[in-house]
Amino acid sequence: MFMAKSPQTTSHTVAPSRSRGGATTIGLAVLLGVLLGGGGLWLYRSLTQPADQSEQIQLAMQNLKGSQQSLQQIQSEFEVLRGQLVLEESTRKGLEKSLLATQTELAQTREQLAFYEQLLPPGPSGSVTVRALDISKRGDLLEYKVLLQRNAPEGKAFSGRLQFQLTGRQDGKTVKIDLSPSSGPDSVLAESSLEQIDPLILNFNQFQRAMGWLALPQGFEPTALTLNVLEGNVIRASRQEKIAQPD
Repeated sequence: MFMAKSPQTTSHTVAPSRSRGGATTIGLAVLLGVLLGGGGLWLYRSLTQPADQSEQIQLAMQNLKGSQQSLQQIQSEFEVLRGQLVLEESTRKGLEKSLLATQTELAQTREQLAFYEQLLPPGPSGSVTVRALDISKRGDLLEYKVLLQRNAPEGKAFSGRLQFQLTGRQDGKTVKIDLSPSSGPDSVLAESSLEQIDPLILNFNQFQRAMGWLALPQGFEPTALTLNVLEGNVIRASRQEKIAQPD
């Protein structure tokens, strides 16, 4: 019986000692794991934190560079727009100056038109007036200068011709004849050229100036010259001038 009890006593003594040793070993393992984990985390942070800051700096520099490029592009667009604005302003000022000059010229033209309209002869629209007639005798030729005016500021142009009728004495009798144009004393125009030019033809709206030469018949003593303005066969205006004999 004694021998049987001794092993039981020994068995109860050894079991608690092994249990405390296992717990201690586990605790040390956990502590070592915590220490290793904390150290690893600190080492990881120590190794990775400078890299993160470098990436942030590079990202910030890239953003700054992009902002600078955007600013340069905006400045370029601003310069282009400012140049266009300066050009448009210059063009506008030029157009305003041209418009002002045109308006001034138009006002002057209207004043001149009003002045000339006051000079128009009285009478119905389209009537023709002989404003001036000058006749001078040179040998066998008569030189004439005529100024005609028509009361038609907006009318159709007048088409007609001049007719010169000469009154005088020939072979002791008083006669009245129609005169034909001449080339004049200093002209080299041929009669055929005179027929083509025909200086007696009229075509004007408000004013017409005519001048030329008329041939006198041989032995004719002129006393007066009558100018008729014809439209077809109708006399629209007439004027008579005495012919002064040369000294």
